[in-house]
Amino acid sequence: MASPEPSRMAAVAGVLVVVAALVTAVSLIEFLVASPYRAGATRLVGAVVLALAVFRVRTVIGAFIERPSRWGGGARALLPHVSDTRFERYHEEIKFSARSQSYFDHMLWPKLVELSRAGGASTKPLDKPPGRSFGRGPSLAALGRLIASLEPRR
Repeated sequence: MASPEPSRMAAVAGVLVVVAALVTAVSLIEFLVASPYRAGATRLVGAVVLALAVFRVRTVIGAFIERPSRWGGGARALLPHVSDTRFERYHEEIKFSARSQSYFDHMLWPKLVELSRAGGASTKPLDKPPGRSFGRGPSLAALGRLIASLEPRR
């Protein structure tokens, strides 16, 4: 099963892109900005890059904290703000599937196929909804229709 989390190679590539953007921005500032304004422009670029990095780190840490515990027992005591209801788990899974075609193909689609086979009432196969541009998964409306088609099978 594929993990929805980015790999280490993707993280290294992201860091390299940020460093390259920072070096390019500082170089352009040195050549294009007048001498009295260089320090301010450099600080502004540094602040923007730092804000973007902090936002990304905050997102990664938030995803790590909200991930269910592998041990299962102490998750509630450690993270009382995280709810473990089935509705919320599936709601998040559907939202993530709409954002990522890869996640839909490797995580949600096999679960839906298994769910349709478990009902056993219908032999008609599920129609896989197409993804959208830029690697996004099916639209929420298409996922809603797909899940609604599973309801009569139960």
